[in-house]
Amino acid sequence: MTAPHPDLGYSLLLHAYGSAADTPAHLAALVREDERARADAVLHLNSAIMHQGTPWTATGPVAAHCCALVGRDELSDPGTLSGVLDFLHDVAEAAEIQGDDLEGLAHPAGRDVDAEVAALLSGADPDDGPDLIYEDEVLTDAVMARAVLSCRAVLPAVRAAAAHALRHPAEEVRTAAGTTAATADRVTATLAAERTPDASVP
Repeated sequence: MTAPHPDLGYSLLLHAYGSAADTPAHLAALVREDERARADAVLHLNSAIMHQGTPWTATGPVAAHCCALVGRDELSDPGTLSGVLDFLHDVAEAAEIQGDDLEGLAHPAGRDVDAEVAALLSGADPDDGPDLIYEDEVLTDAVMARAVLSCRAVLPAVRAAAAHALRHPAEEVRTAAGTTAATADRVTATLAAERTPDASVP
């Protein structure tokens, strides 16, 4: 598995400030007429869901949702669309984060990461859940590895969404889309090269 468990709701996923239970409301706001709500939603993407270049377990699912909005032309406001594309650009960059054996870290032997995270985030003290997760080194490594892997899994959708937005009439949207598409292409190529054995090495 290279992304958070599909049966987990956002309340059992993490962003920079803890549980992502508040994220669905922000995603819904992206397509509302309320300009302030849209701005707050874009800020949520670029501060909580992606925080200073760091992805979280909510990042991949949120990016996939945003890609669908872009592809269906549901983000009619150019400023909102540009902000979402900037977020997707950062998701593509996060997919390039390196680590030794990310798959192994994401699935530590003898640990049910999904169940443990769910128990901590829905337990008697859910506000303390994120802190308890990060007190466990194995669980922390699993959560962060899954975050990067979820960004990698959504890379094709990011590229497709950016390519779609390149046809938008607003220049600011096309500029953001071009930057995002180029980054997604570069990271995809880099990751593919890393998976390809070097034939020159005996």
